[in-house]
Amino acid sequence: MNQHLARIICAIILVITSYQSVQAAANNFTAQQIRTGDNLLGILKRHGFSTREREQVLGSDVGLRRLFLTLDTRYLVRRSSGETELRVFDSQTSDAFRIIKRGKTIQAFKYDPKYKITSMRIDGKVHGSVLGSILPKINSNWVATRFMDAYVFDVKSFRSLRRGAPFWFTVEKKYEEGQFVKYGEILQTSLEIDGEVVRKKFMRSKDGGVFFNDQDLLEKRVFFSPVNYIKIASKFQPNRLHPITRRRVPHLGVDFELPIGDPVLAAKKGVVVRYGNNRAAGNYIVLRHPNGVESSYNHLYKIDRRIREGLAVNTGDKIAEVGCTGYCTRAHLHFALKIKGRMVDPLKYIKPYPQNMHSMLASQVARN
Repeated sequence: MNQHLARIICAIILVITSYQSVQAAANNFTAQQIRTGDNLLGILKRHGFSTREREQVLGSDVGLRRLFLTLDTRYLVRRSSGETELRVFDSQTSDAFRIIKRGKTIQAFKYDPKYKITSMRIDGKVHGSVLGSILPKINSNWVATRFMDAYVFDVKSFRSLRRGAPFWFTVEKKYEEGQFVKYGEILQTSLEIDGEVVRKKFMRSKDGGVFFNDQDLLEKRVFFSPVNYIKIASKFQPNRLHPITRRRVPHLGVDFELPIGDPVLAAKKGVVVRYGNNRAAGNYIVLRHPNGVESSYNHLYKIDRRIREGLAVNTGDKIAEVGCTGYCTRAHLHFALKIKGRMVDPLKYIKPYPQNMHSMLASQVARN
């Protein structure tokens, strides 16, 4: 009886083990490196998708046509029983897609990855540029520039940082199907500025998030951020090489790099004085505030239907959506301020968070 029972148990174990092995093989994804110059069409071609199939994939979801890939992001591949599946992850947003080819059938759709998220800490000292000090430790432009975003309101020029100034930060690492696919958000940062250690924490909101410490709430700046997520693509520069015209022209504003469709907010209570479209700015809105101050919002995808000349808007009202109209290479909001007839650096006048986060951040400071 005992021997018979032992044989049954062994048989059950063998069946379970075999089933698990088959399942493991069926779900055996490998992570593939994004290569220089890669786009989705090239990746699909590399994995055996015909021209017609590639066109079918791109037509399945507008997000696939806007997919943004960087060298520090991976994509997943699984092949089994005549089926090929790719999982691709946008480097700029939380968008992720499954692309499945079974014989002549193609499916492509957005999905919600079940990431396993870990965090890692990076320590270092500034030698030369901040970017050049971070990249040898973690080869990710996304991570390095996000660290710089944390201090863009605190440092006039990153070149002015003391040589040897210590820094550290913690960053998320995201895994899908057991494979590393992308870096997430930087969670905490520390940087020595003018001999003082300044620490920031990433504070999430429903629509985005910002880097923050208690001192930010005390800033006397009268404008709020015009976006919910602060990712800087280009700062105010009196002598910038234009990315399209290749001429030396002033960049008299700040560019917030965001996906198409993200909300654009009125940075302060004001009145619409101009809106429309022109060749350089694309779709734009200009608001006038007290004392003749003007704020401009360029390259918009959509302007809110209620916008008209003379309309009064409140601080934090949604007035448009981020786009890439006019002279533009990638989706962003160009935000500019004019005070007493002169264009000024907006980062000196806006708070490092939008108006809708003020109460939450004030409560956080009170709890501390």
